[in-house]
Amino acid sequence: MPRHEDVPDEPPPFLGTWKRVYLAVLIYLAALIGAFYAFTRAYR
Repeated sequence: MPRHEDVPDEPPPFLGTWKRVYLAVLIYLAALIGAFYAFTRAYR
């Protein structure tokens, strides 16, 4: 079994770098939270 240090870090399947993937996830979560907040305020 190869050691962890011997296994190269693979690029993500989309967006090119892991930093972009994490940023996209954070933006998506912020938009989702904002949408739920707006929905809650509209039907309160």
